[in-house]
Amino acid sequence: MDRRIMIVDDEASIRISLEEGLSDLGYSICAVKSLKEAEDAIQRYHPHLILLDIRLKDGNGIDYIDTIKAMDEEIKIIVMTAYGDIQKAVLAMKKGAFEFVTKPFDLDEMEIHIERVFETINTNRKLKIFEEQHEKDKMRDSILTQDDQMKALLSSAKKIALEDSVTVLVTGETGTGKELIGDYIHRHSARSRMPMVKINCASIPKDLFESELFGHEKNAFTGAGQLKKGLIEIADGGTVFLDEIGEIPLNQQAKLLRFLEERKIKRVGGVQNIDVNVRVIAATNRNLLEMVHQGTFRADLYYRINVIPIEVMPLRERPSDIAYLAEHFKHFYNHKFNKRISGFTEQTLKKMNLYKWPGNIRELKNLVERACIIHDEGELTFADFPNYDETKVFSNQRYSFDFLRDIELGRPIDLREHLIYLENECIDHALDICNGNQSKAAELLNISRFSLKRRLEKQS
Repeated sequence: MDRRIMIVDDEASIRISLEEGLSDLGYSICAVKSLKEAEDAIQRYHPHLILLDIRLKDGNGIDYIDTIKAMDEEIKIIVMTAYGDIQKAVLAMKKGAFEFVTKPFDLDEMEIHIERVFETINTNRKLKIFEEQHEKDKMRDSILTQDDQMKALLSSAKKIALEDSVTVLVTGETGTGKELIGDYIHRHSARSRMPMVKINCASIPKDLFESELFGHEKNAFTGAGQLKKGLIEIADGGTVFLDEIGEIPLNQQAKLLRFLEERKIKRVGGVQNIDVNVRVIAATNRNLLEMVHQGTFRADLYYRINVIPIEVMPLRERPSDIAYLAEHFKHFYNHKFNKRISGFTEQTLKKMNLYKWPGNIRELKNLVERACIIHDEGELTFADFPNYDETKVFSNQRYSFDFLRDIELGRPIDLREHLIYLENECIDHALDICNGNQSKAAELLNISRFSLKRRLEKQS
């Protein structure tokens, strides 16, 4: 760490003595003779520590402490004072000075005080890193919710965790927190002290899939210069999280099925079956049953992983969580970016609740992060959320295509009702675009003005 010290003293002999002595000790030094010079130097030099004389020709060093702290509250200050100014030195410490040193002093004494300052700076940095990591861990590992259905899901997941050999299939839309559910189950299981290995099935090249999951022996193929354990073997005793399992190529699914049935693996190029004791949690945002019907996912593999199904609800079905999670993310990014954002305006929260959140919690988190980067303090308004016009974020759209999921799950729907809603939504949107001009709206909808008027009368 580059340890930067600024000396503010109008006595040339003290400045020169400290500058030479502290430079020899490895400190980076900037020395000035007045408060006026100090203000400019602080902005250019960004010192970690200022050695500040109390009595200066152009001002009072004690009063200047407030100016320093306003510029950068992290700067540490050691005040230098004559013996008769002890009471002023105490006042300086009340204002935020770290320590005081009485003149005259020798370099060894000053070095002790300075080292104490930098020990404190290092400790504070480590603490800040720890706190940031702790916040990240909390955000990653915690599942925050006020929704009763989500709380019931977590209660079930905790019970499922106790049966630590049962395979679990976690389904849900992108960004709903499927991986967090996997983490939650692992943490509450008897395997929690063992590794949890996460495998993104979509990111593994087809020709390396078997080698990545099951490992390979030395010289098993060109480039295999040494034995390599596969990810499943590495997880022995713990949990394997197979994310995006619906992306596994059909010709590789049989190998995964064999492992799930036998709980044994065979490395590429090997002849020995290796017992592996892991719990498998699979996750997907795809409709695997539909893929089975289409012939792109093996039925036997589907039923093998779908022992305990958990469906994570989308954010739009957890309206009580929208403001709650937004506030949590705001707190996190306030801490991360050193901002002072107090919250969200009431109008912004209303618009958030109207939005369908196709990207779910991940989208909400990213949205708040961007707003916190741009905004410094106060309440966040709709204007603080950039680049969302093109996605019609926070629109007043009342209609969604959630009913398609009902069809996928084999649940009956009222087609006539949905067609009416869809027609009304198209009409309302066209009128909004055309500022209420019915002729232009009818042209957009490719119907006559009379037909539009009749539909509006029917709608009302």
